[in-house]
Amino acid sequence: MSCIPACTEGTTKRATGASITNKENTKDNQLELLRKHKEILGREHVPADYLSVRGGQLSGSELGPFTETTLSQRQGYAVPLRYQHETTEVGDAFRKAELGPEGQGQTCEFSKVCQSLLFDRADGVTLLSGVAGSGKTTLVRRLVHDWAASEESQKVVFSLSFRELNLVSEPQSLQELLCVHYNHLRAILPQILASDFGRILLILDGLDEFRFPLDFDRTPKCSDPELAQSMGDMVVNLIKGNLLPGMSLLLTSRPHALSKVPPQLVSVFYTVLGFSPDQQRQYFLQTCRTPRAAEKVLQYVSSHQPLLLMCHIPAFCWIVATALQDSVEAQGSTPLQDPMPLSTHETTDSPIATEPKTMCTLTDAPQGPGKPATVTEIYCCFLKAILVFHGEGREGTSRVHRLQEAPRVLRGMRSLLRDLGALAFRGLLERRFLFDAADLGALALNCSDLSRAFLVEILREDRASLACERSFHFIHTSVQEFLAALYYVLQSLSGADPFFSPKPGLASLTGKALTAATCRLLGHNRLVRRNVKKAFRLSESHQSGHLDLFCRFVSGLLVPGTHQILDGIFPREPRKLFPGSTGRAAAPTSPTSAPPFLLRLLHSQLQRQELRPERQVNACHCLYEALDPGLSARMQNWLCLLAQQAVAGSVRTEQDWSELAFLLELSPSLQDLNLEAQGLGAEGLRRLLPVLPLFSTLRLGLNPLGPEGAAILSQALRSPDCRIERLWVVQTGLGCEGMKILTEGLRENHTVVDLRMAINGIGDEGAYCLAELLRTNRTLRDIRLRDNKVTDKGAECLMAALVENTTLQCLWLFDNKFSKDGVQRLKEFAKGRATLDIKVCI
Repeated sequence: MSCIPACTEGTTKRATGASITNKENTKDNQLELLRKHKEILGREHVPADYLSVRGGQLSGSELGPFTETTLSQRQGYAVPLRYQHETTEVGDAFRKAELGPEGQGQTCEFSKVCQSLLFDRADGVTLLSGVAGSGKTTLVRRLVHDWAASEESQKVVFSLSFRELNLVSEPQSLQELLCVHYNHLRAILPQILASDFGRILLILDGLDEFRFPLDFDRTPKCSDPELAQSMGDMVVNLIKGNLLPGMSLLLTSRPHALSKVPPQLVSVFYTVLGFSPDQQRQYFLQTCRTPRAAEKVLQYVSSHQPLLLMCHIPAFCWIVATALQDSVEAQGSTPLQDPMPLSTHETTDSPIATEPKTMCTLTDAPQGPGKPATVTEIYCCFLKAILVFHGEGREGTSRVHRLQEAPRVLRGMRSLLRDLGALAFRGLLERRFLFDAADLGALALNCSDLSRAFLVEILREDRASLACERSFHFIHTSVQEFLAALYYVLQSLSGADPFFSPKPGLASLTGKALTAATCRLLGHNRLVRRNVKKAFRLSESHQSGHLDLFCRFVSGLLVPGTHQILDGIFPREPRKLFPGSTGRAAAPTSPTSAPPFLLRLLHSQLQRQELRPERQVNACHCLYEALDPGLSARMQNWLCLLAQQAVAGSVRTEQDWSELAFLLELSPSLQDLNLEAQGLGAEGLRRLLPVLPLFSTLRLGLNPLGPEGAAILSQALRSPDCRIERLWVVQTGLGCEGMKILTEGLRENHTVVDLRMAINGIGDEGAYCLAELLRTNRTLRDIRLRDNKVTDKGAECLMAALVENTTLQCLWLFDNKFSKDGVQRLKEFAKGRATLDIKVCI
């Protein structure tokens, strides 16, 4: 009997040892699988220069052009209503980040994002926003690649795209979803999802492309990673922290989709600003074949402010480099001939000017093919370069031979380009940027060389059916918009209806017959004008601004110079290309500008008061693309004014203010807007509304603004983008009603520190409104109310409010209606406040 305990003890020791060994083996197996996971993700996320015509992937020493972008970071964010195309906001974003007051966000580099997500224990949702082509997906690839190469990060990273989630139509659990994508982790995923959630970083890329709705109010709560649910419900539960609480979640999105996520659920908000001027220079040096070619490209781009502002977008830099570098290299030592610049800043001796400019630069008269001055011409050169210089089988031929063959090559591509443009146009109307094989098949498109030149193919394995699902997107959304506009113009010029997208076969014959009948009925010229008007009416009906760039391309593609660049794609019949028009043109016409009917249409848009100011500014962009002959002189007039030079006999029309807004949009380094005594009324101020919040100083005195103008200023002050610090509205006819409206805007504003509004007749009622504002406002430091008909009653209201407000430093009350006793009371009150200076007299 005495041996039994001894045997039991031995058995127990052996069992314990076996248990420890099993645990060690399990741990070793887990570590091995996680190492394998890192290797697989590291290979899958090597930053690919997929936008380069050279293609391929970059080695570790080459990770550069699409990665080293500038970002801004802030805690929390507001989602403004967007009425402009996102490319318009890129230059403004740099202005706000670099010059904006505290709270607008601070710039940071990729390394800070990497440190926060991979090494710091920061749970919650991180939202990364950026326009198309700014480099969001490339940042994600770099982040995962750096994690895979790091031995120090203890995170377990999972990276999915919303494009992949779109393909999951049936309910699925989070655990099964990850098992499908990371089958090599199937054995240990339950352990990972049941252990320390703080170790997990889940990346979901491309929220703007997610096709399922997100309902944060009615989605059932789910905290079980093994419970099946729809993709929309799963994403909601991940963002709300119900699934894997404490996990780090990184979302990326374009700006227009930010409103899908409630701001209160986001811990950290990053904006990808894109390339700074120095980063643009670095990119061109890395991308162009020689430093001299890079210098010429950047020198030329720097002299065209619309191009320069868009070069904040990395993808646009690639488009510009592709469009220009072949021509600059062919010219050898001869620099690109730049149109005469229209600017007030001094030129620099350096071949590459990267310093901010005081004022914008526009082109003067068009210079003809080969010297692109507008954004449309850049895209025409880009399209031609891809098809003529970078197509398969063209590398061995000389440049001269390829140029000679260009019309024939482009003529052979016309039908395929039209089909590709039809796909782009349909996607633009439906706000779709992702297409499947059925979409291509409906237009007789296949994966030809041409399609592969402009479409990126995405393959996803469906393990259940042992098949691959294919989807496609254009290499950049602006390329989709350009091809859509090209299709629209080609269809219009041929007499066809761009909205009728014929399918192959019988439908194509039907479409041709319908086109011929319509042309006979309406006449070719009238049909072209009708289609162009329809494009602009379509843009007006979509106030989000997502069709703005499309309309600019349509305007530019009606200019003869673009047809010369794309000789072979456009028909050569002058009568069909440039239909005549009856009546007086809106401006003197030029043989190289767009047809008179287009200029007249754009000028008529600028006269319409019911149109949103953002659409009117876009009409100015369209005039720029259409090479309006009078635009240059009108811009020069404004430049002289903004430079404080005398402009004799200037009479402002409503259109002038829209053109000024366009000019100011192209001048991101201008901080002080001085429009004193310029006859600026409420309607003119409304047209300036898109740019008003972007200036640190607004000098609007001696203008008849009235209460209606105060309402416009109140909107600007409420804007989440507002960076106005000094608001000077002396003698603008505000009255007590205007003062009441203005204080309502200031109540939601946290940027204005200096308010000057002398001679506005606000009276005691206006003083009371200001007093109510001062009870809660802690931003204002200097208020000047000289000669405003304020009496002792108004002064008492102000002093009562200033008992609660201890941040105001200066209050000017000269030349008001105070009694001697009232003045004395104000002076006595000021003596008790060492930090407050009240200036007053009888």
